[in-house]
Amino acid sequence: MKAVVLRELGAAANLTLARLPDPEPARDEVLLAVRACGVCYHDIIARRGDLGPLPLPAVLGHEVVGEVLAVGESVTGFRVGDRAATLQRMSCGECAHCKANRNSLCKVDRRFFGEEIRGGYATRMTAPAMGLAHVPDSLSWPDAATVCCTTGTAVHVCRTRGRVKAGETVLVTGASGGVGLQAVQLCTHDGARVIAVTSSESKVNALVDAGAWHVVVSRDLAFAKDVKRITAGDGVDVAIEIVGSATFPQTLKCMAPGGRLVVVGNLDTGTFQLNPGLVIVKELEILGAYATTRGELETALELTATKKVKSCVSEVVPLADAARAHFRLENREIAGRAVLVPDAE
Repeated sequence: MKAVVLRELGAAANLTLARLPDPEPARDEVLLAVRACGVCYHDIIARRGDLGPLPLPAVLGHEVVGEVLAVGESVTGFRVGDRAATLQRMSCGECAHCKANRNSLCKVDRRFFGEEIRGGYATRMTAPAMGLAHVPDSLSWPDAATVCCTTGTAVHVCRTRGRVKAGETVLVTGASGGVGLQAVQLCTHDGARVIAVTSSESKVNALVDAGAWHVVVSRDLAFAKDVKRITAGDGVDVAIEIVGSATFPQTLKCMAPGGRLVVVGNLDTGTFQLNPGLVIVKELEILGAYATTRGELETALELTATKKVKSCVSEVVPLADAARAHFRLENREIAGRAVLVPDAE
């Protein structure tokens, strides 16, 4: 099979096209013919080594959709010819966290597609059946590929963790990326008013089309004054923090009393100083958000298939162009998601 292989951590140019042996599914796995795989900023952080040790050589890619070619002996629920999409990471389904529907917190099975499990920058891959969901026939392969990590994450962040309600004002940082665009759409669909923050004037139209109430262009990421002006000094009820350490101090200044700040991204993997006094006097909630559950993925697929939330796919490129896609995403040249599509084998 063809695959884009990372043999050394570092630059995008380290991603090279190669031939690898065809994989065989284990008892609990299915074999997929990869039809599309999204390029996520998480892939860039992993490629650079900022997430810690990565098993090398690696085949990245956790936004995968494909056709089932074969199933392992113990697999139920999937058969040859089915359309399937991956979750970002695995969970055991049996521990206390999993039984409480907090699969993201599972410590028994913490494997991540594209890291401990070889990912979708390839023409074929194997995947544990527990890490898959069925894809509606009405969705195109590229649109379906990105649903888990964009719309699915938005469901987890905005509904499950952020508890966004109709009439609330929501701030979204890094709003022109895949998760950001879907968070803007979902919060608007659920009746909230969204203030979207971007560093690029060229991405304003995409955010307006997604339903943003106001778009703040802030190249220096000093947007708190603008947000307070837009809200007449009240601040926002909920903040979806996608950028992380680079914007967190400004986001904190934007919060209304009793607000909920949901942290889902940290693009530069940096740190910052936090003044606990502001959290105390405003009685703020600071919430982490990690990975989509299967139920949230199924909800996200339904939202996309019924066009209640539009796909964030902005371009489709050949698998061989993975390194170029990484370079462009890292340099903020892509709004939404780029999707890799392998040649047929």
